[in-house]
Amino acid sequence: MKAALKFLAFCVALVLVLAMIGASMEPRHTITRSMSYAASQEKVWAALLSIQQLPFDRSDLRAVDQGVGTKPPDTIDVVGTPVAISFETFRPPHDCTVKTVDPDLAYGGTWTFVLTLESNDVTKLTITEEAWVRGRLLRFGARALGGDDLILDGIFRAVRRKIVETPRGM
Repeated sequence: MKAALKFLAFCVALVLVLAMIGASMEPRHTITRSMSYAASQEKVWAALLSIQQLPFDRSDLRAVDQGVGTKPPDTIDVVGTPVAISFETFRPPHDCTVKTVDPDLAYGGTWTFVLTLESNDVTKLTITEEAWVRGRLLRFGARALGGDDLILDGIFRAVRRKIVETPRGM
């Protein structure tokens, strides 16, 4: 019984220390990352707009064949939770800015996507994330465990997957 109480006390102390460290971290951050794809701007744009889940998109790939001006749904699934989003700017196939709508989220902000043509069939996707992390434990986890750019990594991975895979049903 004493061992169980000591273990419980250790767990509580650990959570408190991690929360205190998280409280000392800046809640807002800005990250910019780029990746180049061997595809046209239109194909990268269509792949980007067809993402339905993050950080690991497993959605039906038929959406890649949508037209250049097609907007994605008003929500995106982030780690199993639907998150309402809105578009502050939308200029296909060059750039758009997406913003989380719900002010009560533990993690939110704006993501700006810019596509530039590097050569005939190479497109560079640059994403700037201006986000905030409200929860102290979540902030510690995101910063200390290198998860600040988890969403960006998921977007790049999903775009790459949608560009190289053949849509289902074709």
